[in-house]
Amino acid sequence: MPDQAPLDVIVLAGDRGSHDPLASHAGVAGKTLVEVGGQPMLLRVLETLSAWSRLGRVVVVAPETPQHRAALDSIDFATVNMARIAPESSPSRSVAAALEACRRERPVLLVTADHPLLDTGWLDQLLQADRHADLTVGLVEYQAVMKRFPGSRRTRYRFRDTSICGTNLFAFHTIRADAVVALWRQIEQQRKRPWRIVSMLGWGMLGRYLSGRLTLSDALEALSDKTGARIGACLLDDPLSAVDVDSPEDLALVEQVIDSRVAPCS
Repeated sequence: MPDQAPLDVIVLAGDRGSHDPLASHAGVAGKTLVEVGGQPMLLRVLETLSAWSRLGRVVVVAPETPQHRAALDSIDFATVNMARIAPESSPSRSVAAALEACRRERPVLLVTADHPLLDTGWLDQLLQADRHADLTVGLVEYQAVMKRFPGSRRTRYRFRDTSICGTNLFAFHTIRADAVVALWRQIEQQRKRPWRIVSMLGWGMLGRYLSGRLTLSDALEALSDKTGARIGACLLDDPLSAVDVDSPEDLALVEQVIDSRVAPCS
């Protein structure tokens, strides 16, 4: 595929609905409809994608509620081919359904709608990473995040050679990468407990992780062996890529970033 060929992007916008604490507080039908800087997070993500030169089709995984439908209808996507599918019973099953909707076309990017600071530069960097990988996972160095946001709380994965945070950004380069979704089903309930995720690679790997002897490349190699798909990592330059919205603290942090961008120069 030519380097600049258009490609599909999956946007996960399914969550706990109005039962999510942020959604409940805001009085909306789901977390991704919570406004950030006066605009629902979902629309911020979609507007960012609509301006990306490589965008093909957007597959939005979102509930069929009046509020979600109104949000999707409120934006002019005259130049964007968009499809909506209903969420499944878990994020991993929703991803599997969305990949099926993309047929066998790859690469496909996966982003989440609770990532209102999304930047298309991150997507470009993700696609320029390991060209031999079946799946590329977007990561960012933990220390870079702490330097940018001292005192913020982010899930940290400690390896011998680095400490990293996730970004909820993935590039499915080949059909083989779809096999990773099966493993995702096993680990999605443990995403805030790194040691439990590592334990699924075997007790030896867990021991090395807990003792600080496991490198990131060793972990990725073990994941690749387990899934049969080559998994690579892309360390993104921008610490903002680690900031999604899971809590009121995250929401305040994102609001602060957005406010700083629109503040008039003194």
